[in-house]
Amino acid sequence: MAITPYGSGFQAPGMAAQLTKLRNDMNELNRQLGTGLKSETYGGLGSERVLDLSLRQQLSEIGVYKQTIQIADLRLDTLDKTSERLENIRIEGKKAADRNNFEIFSDGRTSSQTSSEISLREFMAHLNTDVGGRYLFSGKEADTLPVQSLDYILEGDGNYAGLKTVIDEYNQADLGPLGNGRLTTARTGTQVSLAEDGTHPFGMKIDSISVGASNVNVTQTAGPPASLDIDFAGQPEPGEGIRVFFTLPDGTKSEVELGVFGGPDDPEFTFQRGATPDDTAQFFKDALDSALTRAANTELKAASTVRASEAFFDTAPKSPAPPGYQPMARVVPTAGPPDDFTTATTLRDGTADTVAWYTGDNSPGNPRTDVRATVDENLTVNYGARANEAAYREVVQSLAALVASDFSSGQPDNQKFYEEMAQRAYDGMTPPGAESSGIRRNHMEFAAVQRTVADAETRHRVAEGSVKGVIDEIEGIDKEEVAIKLLSLRTSLEISYQATSMTLNLSLANYL
Repeated sequence: MAITPYGSGFQAPGMAAQLTKLRNDMNELNRQLGTGLKSETYGGLGSERVLDLSLRQQLSEIGVYKQTIQIADLRLDTLDKTSERLENIRIEGKKAADRNNFEIFSDGRTSSQTSSEISLREFMAHLNTDVGGRYLFSGKEADTLPVQSLDYILEGDGNYAGLKTVIDEYNQADLGPLGNGRLTTARTGTQVSLAEDGTHPFGMKIDSISVGASNVNVTQTAGPPASLDIDFAGQPEPGEGIRVFFTLPDGTKSEVELGVFGGPDDPEFTFQRGATPDDTAQFFKDALDSALTRAANTELKAASTVRASEAFFDTAPKSPAPPGYQPMARVVPTAGPPDDFTTATTLRDGTADTVAWYTGDNSPGNPRTDVRATVDENLTVNYGARANEAAYREVVQSLAALVASDFSSGQPDNQKFYEEMAQRAYDGMTPPGAESSGIRRNHMEFAAVQRTVADAETRHRVAEGSVKGVIDEIEGIDKEEVAIKLLSLRTSLEISYQATSMTLNLSLANYL
């Protein structure tokens, strides 16, 4: 057999293949060392590729949850800070509504009204808070400004009536043409009658009477309309009295007390004993008329203002709707133009021509469900809010009613009217018997959701670390192990090159 210069013919291809394989193995180890990955494809992971794909999918889902949590946390953090400030404004508004702080300034307004307006404007500004173009107190209508400007709410325009207009209509209808709360009085001999002027929702409604006077008999008719007949069968004694109780439009009670003049502690309104029971009855009627006018222009007017404000601001859906409910109820005039509201007997739906102070989503249902965020598998949190929720609306309504009222010196009994309004504004911002305000309760709901979101974020962070660790074990390499393999392979390759070189240089002369 002939010996070629390159050795046996059948050995050369095997050596070349071996060198190529060693070179490829070395390139692969260099790639692994440079990228830190076992393979450029999932196929190169062998039997662990299915697990790796599953873990990658889980990691992607965690990333989506974390992104949702980041957005929700930003909004909830803003809600948290906003709610805290709204609660502080409510407290400041309560302090401003001081019934003992009656002082008329040159503009015809009290200092309490000025302070209340400042608080109200800031309160409404916070209700218009947005985060990244999403209004937080607008329910599902995220891109709609929830609350109109205060000036527009109070004054309205040529097409829509503002709060002051609605209050004026209610005040006229409740005080009536005689300014005494839609009541009528008359005397026939020794008998004085007191009656409601019809069946309607306006004015003072007769509730009961308490007689602490001798020789006085009372007959009460429940109605409606209710009435009282007070008969002076004889002469009462000085210091004795009669008390008549009424229900006002806002549901509160009022009392008119009249005493026989001459007692040690005469009430504000007294009447003389006449020469005859007929004369005494007339004196009583005159005192009753004065007392009714005073009560109507103070307590009743305040109650009327509150009811008008509630009709204007309470726009949240009613389910079920109260009997006879009229959205944004307005008084129907009995004559005009000009409109006469003093003898009105009915209300109407006012949505077509009354300012809508809240313009966000107003669909039925819990406002919290207006905004949802899925922060984990099978875990969805709700944190929607609407400016016309009772918690916020009651503060806006109370402050706005006080701001819109007229306590100027041209109004009779303005100080007493102010005291009644200030007290109602105070009560409206702190519902009697409530352990905490509605704003505080809503704040606690948002805080609970924020805690849930934070807990979910913590779980995802831990899970993400664990999943990444397993993926790194599957896809990653041990650099020390690869370096040792690379060094060993390099040595083998160098030896193979030297052996091949020696073989390629082999000749018969060298061989011999």
